[in-house]
Amino acid sequence: MIRLEYYLRRQPHLSPEAFQAAWQDALQPAWSSMLGNLGCQRALAVLGQHNELFDQMNKARGGAMQAPFDLVIELWWGTEAEAVLALSGGGLDRLAALIESQVAWLDAIHSPAWLAMEYPQVNPTPEDLLASAGSPWKKLQFPLQHRNDWSEAAARHYWLQEHGPLIRRHAPNSGIARYVQVHRLDHPINEELANALGFETPVYLGHAEVWVGPGGGTQEARRQASRAAVEDEAKFIDFSASTLFAGFEILMI
Repeated sequence: MIRLEYYLRRQPHLSPEAFQAAWQDALQPAWSSMLGNLGCQRALAVLGQHNELFDQMNKARGGAMQAPFDLVIELWWGTEAEAVLALSGGGLDRLAALIESQVAWLDAIHSPAWLAMEYPQVNPTPEDLLASAGSPWKKLQFPLQHRNDWSEAAARHYWLQEHGPLIRRHAPNSGIARYVQVHRLDHPINEELANALGFETPVYLGHAEVWVGPGGGTQEARRQASRAAVEDEAKFIDFSASTLFAGFEILMI
């Protein structure tokens, strides 16, 4: 599946609580109305959480990660051609108009977007896990940049073919029910997205997403699995240019 990933930050004067209230009252209805015109097969919102879990994950990775994003909008199409047609055929204009209408809440300059392809690594069937508010599932979003001493191609290869299998091996002890890598496509539409949406912050190499449940191994086994993951991440990820946070999901289409 091909995705549009849009990582959004709130305006700095808004608290996380005020932003989430605005999402419920004003932003979500407008997004739901607009997304129906983009021809996507699925649309999901992830409301980022600023909480102790971020502090713990940040500390384990050196303590200098970027702040969590406040909202992630994810759109799915069956093929790259369908995604490009939807975005180029007026979709970018509709997105840009929506962002402009929500400038009181959304910090567009610091909100990157890109086209991506997903690579499931730990994947149940049917693919219907949803970390909604109050569910037993936690959803982790990990938009990441590779280290400067790695080429982009080398980092992608390692992430997909070395790090992915390591996470799969430890998944039973980690309580991971689903783990998907979502790699940015190097596609001309990404430049069009930047021009239309007005962001000036770098896009990411991609992101990892993890659904964690109440299961897993012993507390010590979970600690060992977490330690192994972080040690391997440090080989190719620039933590200071990345972030890792929990969020709850809202299915929109």
